[in-house]
Amino acid sequence: MKRKNNMIFNFVLSKMYIRLACTLSIVLLSSSCIDTKNNLFVDKGNLLSFKFEKKLNPQLAEDIELPIYTSHNKLTWYLDKPIDASNLIASFSTERGKLYINNKEQKDGVTANDFSEIITYTFKGDNGETKDYQVRLLPYTGLPVVIIKTNGEHPLLDRENWLTASFEIKGMNHFEDFKDSIEVKGRGNGTWRFPKKPFNVKLNNKSSILGMPKHKRWSFLANYRDRTLLRNDVTFHIGYIADNLQWTPKSQFAEVIFNGEYQGNFQVCEQIRVDKNRVNVKELTAEDVDEPQITGGYLLEYDSYYDEPNKFRTPINNWPVNIKEPDEKVLNKAQLEYIENYTNTFEALLQAGEYEQVYNEYINVESFIDYWMVQAIVGNKEMGYIYSVYCYKDRNKKLYAGPLWDFDYTTFTTEAENNNKSAVWYKYLFKDPNFKRKVVERFCQLKPQLIGIADYISEKATALSLSEKENSKLWPLSNLDSTIIPNNDEKLTFNEAISRMRSIYLKRLEWIEQQLNN
Repeated sequence: MKRKNNMIFNFVLSKMYIRLACTLSIVLLSSSCIDTKNNLFVDKGNLLSFKFEKKLNPQLAEDIELPIYTSHNKLTWYLDKPIDASNLIASFSTERGKLYINNKEQKDGVTANDFSEIITYTFKGDNGETKDYQVRLLPYTGLPVVIIKTNGEHPLLDRENWLTASFEIKGMNHFEDFKDSIEVKGRGNGTWRFPKKPFNVKLNNKSSILGMPKHKRWSFLANYRDRTLLRNDVTFHIGYIADNLQWTPKSQFAEVIFNGEYQGNFQVCEQIRVDKNRVNVKELTAEDVDEPQITGGYLLEYDSYYDEPNKFRTPINNWPVNIKEPDEKVLNKAQLEYIENYTNTFEALLQAGEYEQVYNEYINVESFIDYWMVQAIVGNKEMGYIYSVYCYKDRNKKLYAGPLWDFDYTTFTTEAENNNKSAVWYKYLFKDPNFKRKVVERFCQLKPQLIGIADYISEKATALSLSEKENSKLWPLSNLDSTIIPNNDEKLTFNEAISRMRSIYLKRLEWIEQQLNN
């Protein structure tokens, strides 16, 4: 009887195991990590791998395997030297289907194609369903390549939320290769609404990248509406000559591949931050409420977007002053009152014409001269509208003008006008004969070096010529949205836009000199 009961129990138990196994199988299938919305499911077939092998393509230095992403059907990689990509043989593997180009079946390791342009493969599953894959092999441009992959392949959607990601730089024998984990989010005010999105990166570790001094924070400038790609870069180089500006951002150009998609040419730039390698002022703490500690450091941005948590407007001119540093986590009421009172007193003294007191107690006049000179030479019209006008104050020191920022729009567009002698503080400073005399002396001192910038424009354009071709294919400016105001060179070729920029620059130097002499 006992044996019979055991047999019955074992039979029931085995049935339960079978049911449990079936249930688990269903659950596992339904919770598969494969994205059924964006990819063919296993039973429908899929593209599993895609690469170019050196043994089949002797012009390659090594095998190239293109990563396959689940969020889109674009396969992108780069060439690390100039080669002929017009006759490459691809190796690939599929399951439950085959690859075609224009209805011609492709043979793994056999069929050659022209990969100097984007190629579209069609995967035809055994069940009759189809799916297209775009393959882009970015030609060698001479620039480093930055590869970013966000966790979960989340797209860059806003300027508020940081996304975690992997980050890799291929230095192309010009810079050291680099890897780190990062956080990334969108950046920019007006530029964020453009199709080509600028973004900021925060490294996990404070590091030197692309030959620039160590830091965690970096800005990737898109330069979307700048046909030359060079307006920011050239202005920074003028700033290096005008060396009474204590720090001007350094930058390098790079190709960017973001979540497996080529995004074009970006200017990788030191972000404006308080740091010994950047704006080198003391960092305030929340406990700093008495002098001398409360006297610095502060980083201010006069900007009409007026969008920082801590900000104020000056009483006389209603200038919009954003407090960038210390940030909202540190800045206390006493510090806010101190820097607001300092700024407002400086404005009142300017209006009263008390220039000697302004120079002796409130501003470093040499930095204000160099800051104006750079803005005037490039003809930055936005300064007059008060955008991205920076200044900073260190502990027990006077206010310094700078750093330079944001020159992709309205600069290098006119041979005359936009001298900014009426912009912000300069509406008062240029009423002082001593200030004007010092400006003339400084311009004459720097003019030989400034003339050399014209050759720099030509040399840098040559260095970017291959990259510009790929960037302009992706982001053409010929049919801009009506809300995007261009620099009046959008319909020119790259070489024509560079020639125009160089010519305008040299003529502006002559015009500025005439203005100063008068």
